[in-house]
Amino acid sequence: MYFRCQILINGISYEATDDLKNWDDFELAYKRSNYDGVIRSFSTKFEFVNRSYELLKEEFAKNYLSSKAGIAFYKRNNSWNWDKIFHCTLDFGTYSEDGMVVSINAVDDNLAAIIKAKRNILYEYPVADLYTRSLNYDGLKFQYEAKYVLGGSTYESDGVQYVNITSISSGTNAYTIPIYKLSNSELPPLDSPIIFSDAQFTGNSLEEGVPFAEALADVHVDFNFTTDYYVHVYQGVVNSIKLRVFKKDSGGAIEDVWSHYSDGFYKYINEIIPIDLIKGQKVYFMMELTFGAPITNNVDVVFPNFSLGISFMSRINTVNIDVISPITVLGKLLDSMTDSTETYSGLIDDYDPRMSMDRLSTSYIMAAESARGLPNAKLYTSYKKFCDWMEAEFGYVPVINENTVTFMHRDKLFTSTVVKDLGTEINDYEFSVNDSLIYSSVKVGYDKEDYDSVNGRDEFRFTNEFSTGLNLRENTLSLISPYRADAYGIEFLVQKRGEDTTDNDSDNDVFFVSCDQDGVNLKLYRAYTPSQLSGLLSPETMFNFQYSPRFMLEANKKYIGSCTGMLKFTSSDGNSDVAINGVKETDDFPTSGRLFTVSEVEVKTSDMSTPSDLTGLVSFSNKGEIITGYIKQMSLNVAKEKAATYTLIVKEVKS
Repeated sequence: MYFRCQILINGISYEATDDLKNWDDFELAYKRSNYDGVIRSFSTKFEFVNRSYELLKEEFAKNYLSSKAGIAFYKRNNSWNWDKIFHCTLDFGTYSEDGMVVSINAVDDNLAAIIKAKRNILYEYPVADLYTRSLNYDGLKFQYEAKYVLGGSTYESDGVQYVNITSISSGTNAYTIPIYKLSNSELPPLDSPIIFSDAQFTGNSLEEGVPFAEALADVHVDFNFTTDYYVHVYQGVVNSIKLRVFKKDSGGAIEDVWSHYSDGFYKYINEIIPIDLIKGQKVYFMMELTFGAPITNNVDVVFPNFSLGISFMSRINTVNIDVISPITVLGKLLDSMTDSTETYSGLIDDYDPRMSMDRLSTSYIMAAESARGLPNAKLYTSYKKFCDWMEAEFGYVPVINENTVTFMHRDKLFTSTVVKDLGTEINDYEFSVNDSLIYSSVKVGYDKEDYDSVNGRDEFRFTNEFSTGLNLRENTLSLISPYRADAYGIEFLVQKRGEDTTDNDSDNDVFFVSCDQDGVNLKLYRAYTPSQLSGLLSPETMFNFQYSPRFMLEANKKYIGSCTGMLKFTSSDGNSDVAINGVKETDDFPTSGRLFTVSEVEVKTSDMSTPSDLTGLVSFSNKGEIITGYIKQMSLNVAKEKAATYTLIVKEVKS
């Protein structure tokens, strides 16, 4: 016989050539499970009798589901020596026996089997136990607003408010306009450059005024003021009224910012008043009334339709956040899933964080709890989430080879070189369309997040949807990353620092950021200048542009192009006004250079040799046409000269 097999139990090999009952039945197959790498597998069970039956039965009885055994196949070469063809692990989860025959499936690739079983398990990793880098996070510049309402002795239901004055002397009197800060003001929770407070009514001089704001750092604010106003005199004469905004330094020096005069009759104001403050200056909002004889003892300054908001831009001080490289997370996941003394490794093709500034090499993973600065921060992820992120974000898919999983760009797994030509020696030709690859729409990006801030309206890293223009099937291709790239989501978490005892809905989320070297630490990588960006509140501080939905389409465009040459924008969950380097996120997207077609072809051939490169093209001729395609499945009989079956993903048909 030209073939032999052995079973391996507890490190000891046992001859099993004569014990394998179904030599003629079982087939070796090479498969692509999800248009990624080709994995070897078996299509039938092994059936063992005689001594091998007893050995396997004894192993299962002794160790139950922890049983371990393997099988190895050999082929005699021209020198009459035995060459190992392959070996694999036996799957005791499929064990059965009838008193004479043990039936059991094989797991050709032990790592592939482990990953298949545990890929959905969510693991919890203390960040302190992982190798991390420190990111000097300087954050986003936010738009904030302190909202004020007018105080006074009376509020009318029709919106008319007034300040009643009874403390009056001849000449000019100065009074603080009573304004009260509203609870729905949006102010910085961290590192605010200005502090706002209520301003109670006082009089009757500038020295007795009450400030409503004090600068803690140099800052520019806009005083947004709208109102009607007039004076109602019960007795006496008011010659004039002056509304006045000024600032005062720590030495008491007053600098006028804005004023408005009236003779006491109806006036309308709608102004944005810019104010530049330096640290230590205070801001006052007052009114000066000049009384003539006879002196009144009761005056109402009436403010119908009063509206006051003080808006400004602010940015937190730099904080340090622990971030983790994708290769570190991948290695940790493999350690958790395998839980074995055997060494397994994870690689990412073309990943070089020291030498390259591409989208992948600048990416670092960030736990939400690290962003919040929580003690004992943890990262929560599964292997499946890591895979879904790599595919949606970068177009990378896993390739498993023995004890190593390598993430590679999908384009590299479908090369343009013909590695095997079957010629015309084919039978049972069948050509068909795989309708699972026909999509009517594509959803790309990230799940929509709700923020308690108007600034969140600026976020554009949510879900965008496109139409393929095809109406053949109601299929949607989903390229949604489970890891988040929304810069505002990170910023809001950082601003919650100090709230150690407060849980947050985002605490278990995983983010990722684009980073550049900053000495021994990292800094946010801002790949575009403000002049290259539009549609944003603060383009100079925005980051993670490279992870917008459009770049995700770019990473997967040849795969998407298998069914369409153009994506038409239909909707967005986020800021749809953003343009990066002149290209809007809502522009239609061409998918040139398809990776393969949606067609498949199945043939049988007497050529039993395995292609030298499983990522290359297989070609054959049929009735004047030359057809090339990639292996989707290839089945070979190991010990019997039977026809090999190829199922190919069609690349091209030429006449």
